[in-house]
Amino acid sequence: MRRRIGPFFTALVCFGLGTVPGVFAQEAADTASAQTGFGTEGNFLLWDLIGEAGGFQYPIFGLLAIGLFLISAKLYELYKDQKAARELEETSLEEMEMKRIAMLVANQKESMLAELQATMINVYQTTKDAATLHEEIANYIQFQRDRFGTFKLRIDFLADTAGAVGLLGTVWGILTVFTGGGIDDEQRVLAGMGVALISTLLGLVVSITLNLISTEVHSFFDNRLDQIEDKADELRFRLLELGLEETNGRREAVSDRAEAASPTPSAGSEYQNSDAAPEQDPDSVLRDGTGEATETGTIGASDSPTAVETRPRRLEVVDRPDEGTVASTLSDNQLRVTAGNGDPIADEEVKIEAGAADGQLNGGIAALTRRTDEQGVVSFDWHLPESPGTCEVHARVPAADGPDATCTLSVPVRPGGPRHYRQDGNNQGAEVGGKVPNPLTVKLIDEYQNPVPDQRVRYEVDAGGGTFENEETSTEVVTDENGVASVTLFVGDEPGINTVKSYVGDEVIEFQAMALEQ
Repeated sequence: MRRRIGPFFTALVCFGLGTVPGVFAQEAADTASAQTGFGTEGNFLLWDLIGEAGGFQYPIFGLLAIGLFLISAKLYELYKDQKAARELEETSLEEMEMKRIAMLVANQKESMLAELQATMINVYQTTKDAATLHEEIANYIQFQRDRFGTFKLRIDFLADTAGAVGLLGTVWGILTVFTGGGIDDEQRVLAGMGVALISTLLGLVVSITLNLISTEVHSFFDNRLDQIEDKADELRFRLLELGLEETNGRREAVSDRAEAASPTPSAGSEYQNSDAAPEQDPDSVLRDGTGEATETGTIGASDSPTAVETRPRRLEVVDRPDEGTVASTLSDNQLRVTAGNGDPIADEEVKIEAGAADGQLNGGIAALTRRTDEQGVVSFDWHLPESPGTCEVHARVPAADGPDATCTLSVPVRPGGPRHYRQDGNNQGAEVGGKVPNPLTVKLIDEYQNPVPDQRVRYEVDAGGGTFENEETSTEVVTDENGVASVTLFVGDEPGINTVKSYVGDEVIEFQAMALEQ
């Protein structure tokens, strides 16, 4: 029921704001018609009164239309998100296992709740620590509040501007009363005061309307975020339970293995009542491929020792990429599993995981499991993120009788090529022969808004006789880590416009500076 109060109240407010001013406007118009002849024998249209606003009604109604469009779009977005997340909200996670939870979230339509829960699952699968998920939830909720805050600022701006336009009409109407014909002209006074009063009325009505509706939308949005946070907390508690169950299971397995490995003297043992076991026969010790001793236990009637299975001892990267580009895919990355003696191990399970900020693996997933081929090799594709930095993929071979074999594939990710630029320092002035106050700056960014470093930018003076710091009319600069290249310009010795062109590949960026007489 709480979800429907906001939109219902919003509709009621809109109806009221559209109806009540019309009633008062009708009464005011009837009075004005009786006193000034405005209207035709009581037949009155609201738009006739609004038309007396001297043209100020058009920008005011334009602001109202823009505001209502933005509010409608936001309401549609929220209702669409709520509908897409309905299955997740109605599904209880109390008894679900990790695999079922991951499949449930992965198969959902796009929504804020699905996005948040997918991030939580990725973080949990990477870190195995559900305690950090509270911070993930808080950060996501704050991000959505900041995003809505931008929308609220736009509506507030439109509401304030509508009121300001109405005030501008007031000033203009009063100004027309005291200019031109003076206050002795009754018709001019009536027309000017009509512009002042009606434009003010329209500005206030539109401002109040936008503020009230946006407040109700904000309330609805807060309720929606509360629902998302509650459901995310439910997933967090379930992951905590799964983590505790997994930890307890490992402890029981370790305890069982330790108990099974403890020697229990039998009734026929020749050292049953001895305080210490007899010294171990060197022949009862085998060595694996690494030269490490492996205890085989007491030799019975057979003279041949029990064979010991060689376990994986090493996991390594076969071919490490030098670097990658944002949003690109590194294909056929390979890892190899070998025994201690260097022999490849086939049909061995390898778990591969990418962090939340490190991109995605095959098919857009965060973690996958592969089994090695006859050469002990597994391969996978790695889709890099849209932000530069160092990205890592962690791999491990689970071992039941010892520590896991692990390795990390680390790749530096650089920005893409320059796609856009930002210009600074244009249209300056300086005395002839002098230096302009600010450098001529070009900032290069790729298609994902990342700065592009190490990119050459060539500057040339095209007209006006200016020079750069090297006292030449051309120079070349390499962008820094922030994607910025800048030069200092000295204008020519003659008054007039100096033109500088900078070249980035086929892109030409033009600057102008004025040489002023002393």
